Amino acid sequence: KIPVNTWTHVAFTVSNGTVKVYLNGVEQFSGEGFPNVFKNKNGVFALGVNYWDAPFKGMIDELKIYSRALKSDEVQAEYSSNVD
Repeated sequence: KIPVNTWTHVAFTVSNGTVKVYLNGVEQFSGEGFPNVFKNKNGVFALGVNYWDAPFKGMIDELKIYSRALKSDEVQAEYSSNVD
């Protein structure tokens, strides 16, 4: 779970169906079978909501989408560049 009332850097990477979730630059989850939602113009991507959970309540700042999956050291560098 992401702590409430605290700024948290969240990063997702997806490569060939493998998804990784990072919180504050540290990998917290890895799983297989993530669909390629960007394979054509008909793909659907939603941020902060899905079909089975309550929608995200909070603020999202500085969203970045890359054309490739970042490596773990790149995710850590992104996190470190945003820490005060």
